[in-house]
Amino acid sequence: MRKWGSFFTLLTTKGYRKVILIPLAFFLGFFLYSLYNNFTGGEVEKTVYADGTTRIFAQSDLGSVKLPEILDDLNIPIHDDLKIRNYDVFLDKDENITSIDIYCKSNKDANEIIDWYKEKLNATDRANGDWNGFDMDVSYSEGSKLFSITLKKQ
Repeated sequence: MRKWGSFFTLLTTKGYRKVILIPLAFFLGFFLYSLYNNFTGGEVEKTVYADGTTRIFAQSDLGSVKLPEILDDLNIPIHDDLKIRNYDVFLDKDENITSIDIYCKSNKDANEIIDWYKEKLNATDRANGDWNGFDMDVSYSEGSKLFSITLKKQ
């Protein structure tokens, strides 16, 4: 009990209060900044491989990420209730898109969302079809509770 009493005595003195509060404020600020980063989406990473191909990647564990501007021209349909957790965009040497993998999470019924994609892609059995020159496939994993939207260049 003597140790705790000394600690509280240390907090009550003016000079030593700064010794405790300044590092505490620093760590609290760092913690809040890391939470902010997780909720607003992670950093976008761009990796260039030795063969000249490029991978653009972003991930967010808590919030959702926005798709990169390079995908704006494709107008990929994303259901309103889906939150994008991470994506991979692969580019060839000439910066042309070769494939896209998007992983999303939702609290809504999976069958309802899959049916929405079937309607968008004019599909009957599975949610797959053509979208702006890409083969698009949408699936749902029960284990991870994630929707996978995959587009590959035809």
